[in-house]
Amino acid sequence: MRKNGIVLSSLLLALMISMALISPVLAAITVSSPLWLSPLFKGADTFYGAGDITAYKTGSTAKLALTVDRNDVARANISAVKVWFDWGVNYTSTEVSEDSPVQLNSTNPKRVFNIEFTAPATTVASNLFKHSYKIYIEQVNSTTGPKKIVATYTSATYSDFVVYSSDQADARDLNQKVDAYSEPTGGFTSAEAKVLWQKGIDEAGRGDTFYSVAEFANAKTSYQNAINLYESAYTAEESYAQDYRDSQTNYNNALASSLNAQAKLNETLANAALIEANATAVQAQAAQASVDAALTNAYAWLSFGIGWILIGAGVIVYGLRKLKPPA
Repeated sequence: MRKNGIVLSSLLLALMISMALISPVLAAITVSSPLWLSPLFKGADTFYGAGDITAYKTGSTAKLALTVDRNDVARANISAVKVWFDWGVNYTSTEVSEDSPVQLNSTNPKRVFNIEFTAPATTVASNLFKHSYKIYIEQVNSTTGPKKIVATYTSATYSDFVVYSSDQADARDLNQKVDAYSEPTGGFTSAEAKVLWQKGIDEAGRGDTFYSVAEFANAKTSYQNAINLYESAYTAEESYAQDYRDSQTNYNNALASSLNAQAKLNETLANAALIEANATAVQAQAAQASVDAALTNAYAWLSFGIGWILIGAGVIVYGLRKLKPPA
């Protein structure tokens, strides 16, 4: 019993010494959160439940950037930067190795390391669920001479990596394009455009349904149909607006022509009225001339009558003188 106690105490002492030696080294560096560069999609994808994902298309190049900080230690000799995935593969940065480690010190306290790899086939990394991964940073005792690993940093487990199949990647891309469409402010005016837009909404809904049950090829087709219908709705609305503008222009032109014709008619009527007024004036002048002629004629006859009266009076006087007896 006493012997077992001594052995146990020895093991605990060795463990404490190991922790005392290793813990400060393990605590020496800090690593930034994973930064995935140029993913095909980053955000919420309801197919995978809650939380954002980072997705790459199978066969494309996945790029991971990690910032390693020496923290407060004098030196940290980084010999490996790796990412391990749950499909059982490690991917390692080519910017550092055990033969050529990178030292972080007061002059060079931080360093960004990049890891690139080809997103595997969905037969290796299924596209039906999110994959988990961890970051590993290894340190060696020196940058020269014989080297040995003295510490390994292990990150927490991340569970947001997705490998899209080709059809799924296409469907996701089309879905983002579908979401970018919106009705014009105030809605559509054309009845045809309204019908086409509603058909587009229905087709997009079908695409969402197909996507939710992993029918990615059908989802891709429905999303493309939705885009085509949305575009047709915009075209129909533009044609309707153009026809309206043309009819408005024609109406304005017809109205202007009508007003111009009315103006010409008014001018003609005014000219006719002026001619009629002139004719009336001429008739008035003719009537006046006729009156003046009649008056002149009356004066002539009056003068003629007076002449005859005077002649008659003279004849009477002459006759009376002829009848006077001789003295």
